[in-house]
Amino acid sequence: MSDAKVIKKTEGILREDLNVTQLGLISIQRKIPPDYTNWKVGFNRSGIESEVECNGTQKYGVPHGIDNDTYLALQELYIEQGCPESGVFSFSMYQLIQMCDLQDTGGNRKVLRQSLERLSATQYWISGAWRSHEDDEWVTAGFRLIEKLVFTRKRSDIDGAKAISVTLPRELVRNIRNGYFKPVSAALLRELGQPSRAAYRVIDGLRHDPVQPDAKTRTLEISLMDLGRRCGIASDRPDKIRRTLEPIHEDLLRMHYLVEATIRGRGKNQEVHYVFGEASAEPDQELVALMTSMDVPLVAARKAALDYPEKVRDGVAQAKALLQSGYRPHNEVGFVIDVVRSYGTGKYQKLETEPGRLSGKARAGKGGGGKGEAGKASKQPTLFGETEETDAPRTAAAARLLLRGASLPEPTLADAVELFVEGHASVADLLSLKDDTEAVRTVTLWGARRFTAPVEK
Repeated sequence: MSDAKVIKKTEGILREDLNVTQLGLISIQRKIPPDYTNWKVGFNRSGIESEVECNGTQKYGVPHGIDNDTYLALQELYIEQGCPESGVFSFSMYQLIQMCDLQDTGGNRKVLRQSLERLSATQYWISGAWRSHEDDEWVTAGFRLIEKLVFTRKRSDIDGAKAISVTLPRELVRNIRNGYFKPVSAALLRELGQPSRAAYRVIDGLRHDPVQPDAKTRTLEISLMDLGRRCGIASDRPDKIRRTLEPIHEDLLRMHYLVEATIRGRGKNQEVHYVFGEASAEPDQELVALMTSMDVPLVAARKAALDYPEKVRDGVAQAKALLQSGYRPHNEVGFVIDVVRSYGTGKYQKLETEPGRLSGKARAGKGGGGKGEAGKASKQPTLFGETEETDAPRTAAAARLLLRGASLPEPTLADAVELFVEGHASVADLLSLKDDTEAVRTVTLWGARRFTAPVEK
């Protein structure tokens, strides 16, 4: 399998819960011994004596290596889908492969499936070390990083499950929704291989104050043995830990994330000293407030304010106008985020100018809901500027006709066609892809609809 490059993003910032990296729940090591199925470590976190126990399975071992990329991708997908309070979200294996920037091969699909299964099968017990940001408390908690994992495969799916549903643990969901996260540089991850990618996230996590996550230090001093435990290095030998860290330091110095990395002392008393480069940018709080006023969770609001500062004001205004006009999106929070992200591309311009594209409920409300003319099926524009009954047959041929002119890679095109046939994408949805500069991402987000009711035609 090729080395997973990093969550594939055009934006510069990703987000992840601060507990996961500070507690070292996933080992940075690419490979682990066959019998490495459990571990227990103790350390001090912000003056709190803590203990973390991990119990994997003989089949999968403990989470490690690729699981770091997988779990970051899951958190990003969760945020992109509007941080549902239930912690449940869905996606396809193809979407996950794209997020991790892997080639779509049978081998990579197998590795990512095993990664999901390993994360779902592993039980953690965290004694006094889990930070509950909403309650301002340190708690003891037991959970799995994936509480529930469901693969859905139809008889026609000859190449494996099309839809995957994940439920994140309640403790993680509450923290992310309440802003207990740290930023991760997608640009930096893209330039690093494993284990440097995973180690960067651990070291960066240790910079942040666990009580005030927005505060972080310019320097860090930590015991070599403690850092080895946080990184999940399967050894208590200081020489092995040091040998593992030295090439990682070289990578981080080369990328100017670190300006200094020194190890002082002897044996198990060695100390690691870091001096970091420039601090990352903070979002404009006014823009964050605009996003949260539209019920966008704080984590997604901060991300949008950082990634699209020039689009937030106009995008929020456009989303608000569309909602006030009667448009009823399938996922309102996800809709607001997508309007902001897509502002200026013309993606939602037709919704503003064509009342025929309002949802079925909105049309019924405006038309009175009778069986006369107002109760007839409304018509929507086709690619050819003509009209089409909203109850047109949902066939693959019809979908491909609607998608003519949309520049999509074949796997994405196939996903869009399948979503339409299943009733999870509307005629308006397919037509909008023609002018969508982020069409691949749009279709990816539609995949979540497979676990909800079909959309209006």
